[in-house]
Amino acid sequence: MLQKIRERTYLIKGSPNTLLYESYDKVLVIDPGSELERGKIIMNEVMQNFNEKKIEVLLTHSHSDHVAALATLSKDVAPYISEQEISSLVDIKTRRALTYSSSTPSNILYRFVDYAPEKFNSFKLGSKIDEIETIDLRGHSLGHAGFLTSDGVLYTGDSFFGDKLISAVGVPYYLNYEDAVSSLNKLKEIIRKDFIVVIAHGPVMKYKEALDVLDINIKLMEEIKEKVSNFSGLTAEEITYRLLKGANVNITESSLVLSGVTIKSILGYLTREGFLQTKVDERGIVWIKKSN
Repeated sequence: MLQKIRERTYLIKGSPNTLLYESYDKVLVIDPGSELERGKIIMNEVMQNFNEKKIEVLLTHSHSDHVAALATLSKDVAPYISEQEISSLVDIKTRRALTYSSSTPSNILYRFVDYAPEKFNSFKLGSKIDEIETIDLRGHSLGHAGFLTSDGVLYTGDSFFGDKLISAVGVPYYLNYEDAVSSLNKLKEIIRKDFIVVIAHGPVMKYKEALDVLDINIKLMEEIKEKVSNFSGLTAEEITYRLLKGANVNITESSLVLSGVTIKSILGYLTREGFLQTKVDERGIVWIKKSN
């Protein structure tokens, strides 16, 4: 279950992947995961392999598929999370509203577990926690962080995705399109040849593969933006449906809502840049391509 990938860094595979970093007096757990049993698995691995060292938890962001396993970790754990993510970590209703951009019926929620820790620690993006550097990778969420260990493992969370997940969802989830693209390009600059790169939903990668997968993500977001810019006279939901259908993915209430968050962010960007304008009719807000 526990895989050593560097001198002091270990991996528990999953979706999301979980990293364990061993410092001199503790084990730092990055993104414990979505399933309640996952917390018990992590605790057992720490007890068996790290002489029952104290556990600290670092969270890339507050989405429930990265947080829920906290419920079965030690109750003494106060996870570290960026300042921008605090409100949605500790308040379930805020988390739902920020994730889905609205109050959403329970049947539409994706892998949602109603768990929030009673205590936490916050950090500024770009600061250091113990022997781990935090990196500002906003876009997927308001304060998404990446983590770089002292032995060269870069955990990028949901700042970009593996090809299997992309094929499954069609339109990756990003709360802020501009920040997401900025983070993707930032990662291309900071990944070094000696790094091992771990994404939350996908493979563990070395330098060249990581850059190739980043390029796939960058190209995909550019293609989605171009497709959105060429639609005219449709609502955001109609655009989202057509894009998902074109990607040949399973379309559900949840996928329409989550992918729609990305599409609405792109529509806002294109409107600010002067490519689109809006009007209101009985269907709602309709997005219209501006003529040159």
